[in-house]
Amino acid sequence: MTAPQPLRAGPGLPPGGPADAPQSLLPPSPPPQPPSPQDAAQAGPAELCVLLTPRESGGHEAALLGWLADAVRLHGLRLRIAAPTAALAQACSAAGLGDQLWPGLATPAGPTALLQLLQRWPLGRPLLLAPGVLHADAWLLAAAVARGHVVWVYVPMAYSAQRMGYRHAAWRDALLAPWLRRVRLFITVDGQQCRWLHRHWGLPAPVQVLPNLPRLPPRMATAQVAPPAGVPPADPRLRVAWVGRFDLWQKGLDWLAGLLQADPSWQQQHRWHFQGRGPGEPTLQALASALGPQHALVHPHAPIHQALACNDVLLLPSRYEGMPLVALEATALGWPVVASRQAGLAALLPPASLFDFGDAEGLRRALAPLQQPAARAQAVLHAQDRLARLHTPQRLRPALASLVQHLRSGRHAGRPPGPPC
Repeated sequence: MTAPQPLRAGPGLPPGGPADAPQSLLPPSPPPQPPSPQDAAQAGPAELCVLLTPRESGGHEAALLGWLADAVRLHGLRLRIAAPTAALAQACSAAGLGDQLWPGLATPAGPTALLQLLQRWPLGRPLLLAPGVLHADAWLLAAAVARGHVVWVYVPMAYSAQRMGYRHAAWRDALLAPWLRRVRLFITVDGQQCRWLHRHWGLPAPVQVLPNLPRLPPRMATAQVAPPAGVPPADPRLRVAWVGRFDLWQKGLDWLAGLLQADPSWQQQHRWHFQGRGPGEPTLQALASALGPQHALVHPHAPIHQALACNDVLLLPSRYEGMPLVALEATALGWPVVASRQAGLAALLPPASLFDFGDAEGLRRALAPLQQPAARAQAVLHAQDRLARLHTPQRLRPALASLVQHLRSGRHAGRPPGPPC
C-alpha cells in the first residue's frame, strides 16, 4: 500500500515536495499557504486527538491519514496523533503529518502509555479512535468513554461479530453495544457501513461518510518492473496478484492457500503472487515453498505497482471488507480486479468479476474470461467509470469541510452540517 497522497487545492507542488508527488485531485483554485512553525504555534492548542490502534499499517490507516492530511492542509486542522508503533509513526510522517505526532511518545506504546494519554487529553475536546472494526481494542473505547471523553470513532468496517465469523459473536456484540451508544460521532467509508451502524447496531450518534480515494503518484502508472526470477517470459497462465496486509482470516488467505495446495489445476492455469506483510506471512511462505517459485511467490511490502506490473489481475477473496483501498488503486492504475461479494466492491466491479467467498468454482468462473486481454480491458473500463463517479475529491471535499466545521462549532454531540449518509 502506498503512502497516502494529499488532496491539493491547486496544480502546483509545495516547495520541496517529492518529484513523484501527485498532481492536484481538486479543481484548480488558489493553493492555501501552509502555516509557518511560528503561526502554527500561535494558532492554539490541538483541536482533535487521534489515537491509532496498534496493528500493521494497511489500507485503513492510509485512508485515514490521507483525509487527516487533507484537513490539515485545506482547513488548518490542528491535530495530536498518538501512533503506538514505529510503523504507524512512519506512516504519519510519510503522509505529511510528522509534525502532528504526540511529542515524546515512545514506541511501541503499550496499554499503560495509551491510558496515560487519555488522562492528559482535555475532556472537552474530541478524541478520535480508529479501529479497523468496532471490536478491535474495545478496552480503549471503554476507557475513553468511562473517563468522560467526547469520543469519535472512524471505522471502515462496522459489521457485527457474527458477520465477521468471530467466536461467541452474540456475547461480543452484547458487551460492546453499550459503549458504542456513548460515542458522539462515527465516521465511515460508504453508505453500507452507515447502515450497519444505524440499522444493526441501532446507534443514535450521527454518521459522516468520507469516501476512500486512490492517492497515487502519477509516475506509478508507468513504472516498469522485471518479472520475478524463475517465471518463463512466455508463461501463458493468468498471473494473479494479491496485495495488502497478510491477515489470513479477514482477507480469506487461509481459504485461498488451502485451495491452491489441494487442487493442482489452480497451478496449471494460474501463477500466484502475494505481496505485503502481516501475521499470515509464514503460511504464505510455506505455500510458496510447497508449490515452488514457478507457481507462487511471496514478496515483502512495496508499492502496489510493483505487484501489478508483472501480473494480469488483482484478487481479493476476502471474508469481509469495508471499501478496500487496494482495489481503488489497482482500478486507477488500469488493472482488473476480481473479488468476493463480501469484499464490498459490487458498486465498482462488473458482476462477472464477483464470486461468493468460499466458492472455488465461482472464483474459477470469474478469472477465466480474464485470460483474454480484451476482457481485462473491458473490466477495467467498467470499474474506472464507477471509480470516476463514486470516489472523487468532489465527493470527499464537502464532507471533510462539514466535519471540520462541526468540530469547530463546539456542538460535538450533534449532527455535522450536510446531508446524512
